[in-house]
Amino acid sequence: MSAEPTRITVGGERPYQVVIGDGLRSELPAMLGEAMRVAVIHPRALRTASEDLQHGLRAHGYQTRLLEVPDAEAAKTVEVAASCWSTLGQFGMTRSDAIVGIGGGATTELAGVLAANWLRGVRCVLMPTTVLGMVDAAVGGKTGINTGEGKNLVGAFHPPAGVICELSALETLSQDEYVAGLAEVVK
Repeated sequence: MSAEPTRITVGGERPYQVVIGDGLRSELPAMLGEAMRVAVIHPRALRTASEDLQHGLRAHGYQTRLLEVPDAEAAKTVEVAASCWSTLGQFGMTRSDAIVGIGGGATTELAGVLAANWLRGVRCVLMPTTVLGMVDAAVGGKTGINTGEGKNLVGAFHPPAGVICELSALETLSQDEYVAGLAEVVK
């Protein structure tokens, strides 16, 4: 029997919950609200996990589209965002649909930028898979992508509809990645 997840409510203009624990995929449909279409933004390393997530969403009746993006900071470019927006258009994403970002901080920030700007803002649920993503990038609603002139120069504040921190995802991190995330906690 698994332990009850920890739930933290983040206040503000649009409050949302951060749910922390294991076996949390069942939390996702409630966070998606009335969405019919769900675009899942993910890096190549999480293709299998994203396909599993897609199957679960389809079993709940959602139309889904996977959007694979480059790893790490290479995902946070105007070119990648433009490509994703094109795919969202082809998919027929409407204001009532949703974006799910699964991955580290760069992927969840990109997902937030996509959601903040698509049709001037759609629902976004973030599923960070790194310590840094869980304690920084996925919480607070700050989103950003890089330009040739600097890091995070284009972005918005777009609070997610919810954040799911699946602790088992941390088991695959290298020690260096884990320590770097803990350093962010201290900071």
